[in-house]
Amino acid sequence: MSVDASAIEAVKQPDVATDQRLQRLAALLAIGAVVEAFGIVVIGSRGDRRFLVGLDPVSIGFIGSIVAFPIVGALIVARRPRTIVPWVMIAMGISLGTGVLTAGYGTIGVRPVAGAPFPFALELLVVSQLFFVPALGLGTTILLLLYPTDTFLSPRWRWPAAVSLAAAILWDVGAIFRPGELDPTSLPGLVNPVAAPPPIDGLVSLLPVVSNALAVPMVLLAAYGLVLRYRRADGLVKAQIRWFAVFSGIVALAFAVSAPNSGPLADVGFAIGVGTLPLLPIAIGIAITRYRLYDIDRLINRALVYGSLTAILAGVFTAAVGLAQRLFIAMTGETSDGAIVATTLVVATLYAPLRKRLEAIVDRWFKYESRRFGAYRAQVEEFLDMTDPSHAVERLAREAYAALDPAGLAAVDREGRVLATSGIWPQPVLMRLPIGRGEDAIGTLLVGPRRDGRPHDAREVEDLADLAILVGSAAARG
Repeated sequence: MSVDASAIEAVKQPDVATDQRLQRLAALLAIGAVVEAFGIVVIGSRGDRRFLVGLDPVSIGFIGSIVAFPIVGALIVARRPRTIVPWVMIAMGISLGTGVLTAGYGTIGVRPVAGAPFPFALELLVVSQLFFVPALGLGTTILLLLYPTDTFLSPRWRWPAAVSLAAAILWDVGAIFRPGELDPTSLPGLVNPVAAPPPIDGLVSLLPVVSNALAVPMVLLAAYGLVLRYRRADGLVKAQIRWFAVFSGIVALAFAVSAPNSGPLADVGFAIGVGTLPLLPIAIGIAITRYRLYDIDRLINRALVYGSLTAILAGVFTAAVGLAQRLFIAMTGETSDGAIVATTLVVATLYAPLRKRLEAIVDRWFKYESRRFGAYRAQVEEFLDMTDPSHAVERLAREAYAALDPAGLAAVDREGRVLATSGIWPQPVLMRLPIGRGEDAIGTLLVGPRRDGRPHDAREVEDLADLAILVGSAAARG
C-alpha cells in the first residue's frame, strides 16, 4: 500500500504557498514587536517621570513579553504554520507592545515638558487602553485552554474562551468611554474626550467591574482545565505541561489577585504577573522542542525547597532582628549591631536542618526524582506501551485526528476490521496510509475529509504517512 498521491498532489501547491505566507507574516510580526520594544525603550529613556522604563519588574516584564512571545511564536510557526498556540502568543506580544507604545507616546506627548503636543498624542492615549486586558486576560486564558495539543479538552471547554472574550470586549468599551480623567496621577485634569454622556456614564463605569468578575473565574477555570489535561495525558504531554504549568500558575494567580485594580496587594500581584509573564513563551518553546523535558521535575523540586527556605529564613531573620533590637533598647536605651550579628548566627544554624526538613516534605509530594531511574523508567514504559499493537494504533488514530482535523478517521487491520476510530466514522475515504511497510504492515489508516471542508495539508499528510510506517514497524517488531 502507498499514500494516495492524487490526494497529496491536490493540496500540495496551494497549502505550501499559504504556509509560506503565514511564515513570512509571523516573521514580520516578530520584527514589528522588536521595533515596538525599541520604541518603548526610546520613549521611556527621555527622562519624563510620567513614563519611565527601568530595571523594575513591570518594565522588564513588559519589554520581555513584547519580544519573547512573538519571537517564540514565529519560531514555532516556521515549523507548524497552522498551529493556533503560536499565533495567540504573537497576538499577545503585539497587543502588549501596541498598548505600551501608544500609552507612552500619549502620556509624554499630550503635555510635553517643552514644546507643542505631539501629533495624535491624545488619540493614541485613548486607544492605548484597548490592548492590555485582551492581551493579558484573554491571551492567558486561551493559552491555558489550548496548550499543548492546540485543541480544547472538549467542545464544552470553548465557553470559557467565549466568556473571556466577552469580558475583554466589556473592558474595552468601559475603558475607552469611561467618564472622568484619563490618568489622574500623570495627567491631572485631562478629561476623556470620548467619555459616555451622563445618562449612561454610571453604566459604563460598571463595565470594567463586570469584566473582572467574568475574566478572573475564566482564567482560574482555564488553569483547572490544564490540570485535567495533565491528568489525562501521556508522559510526553505531561512533561510539556509541567514546563508551562510552573510559570502559568504564578502568572494566573498574580493576575487574579491584581484584577480588583486597587490597593497595594493588587499592585504587587500585577508586578509579579507582568514580571514573570516573559517566562511563559520561554517555557513553551522549551517544551514544544522537547529539549530536556524531564529536568523540569528537578527544577520544580529545587524551586519549592529553596523558595520556601528563603521565605522562612527571611521571616525568621526579620522577626528576630526586630525582637533583639527591642531587647537592646529596653536594656541599654539604644539600638545595636549586635542584634543583627546574633540573628545572623541563629539563621545560619537553622539553615541545614530546615533545608533537610523541607526537602523531605517536598520529595513526598514530588516523587519523580526520588524514584530510581525516574526519567529513563518513564521512557521505557512509554516505549512498551507504544509497541503494543492495540495501544499503538489507538494512539496513532488520536494523533492523526488532532493533526489533520478530519471529520473522522479509522485504523483497520489487514482484513479491514476496525481497530480504532476518532471523530465520526464512517466517512468518505480521502486517503489510505499504510500502518507499517511491507511485511511489517499491520493495517491501514483511513482518513476522511477535513471538518472545515478545506483540503488536507500536504506536509502534515506526508509526516503522518511516515509516522504510520514507523508505528506499524515498531508494533510489528515489538
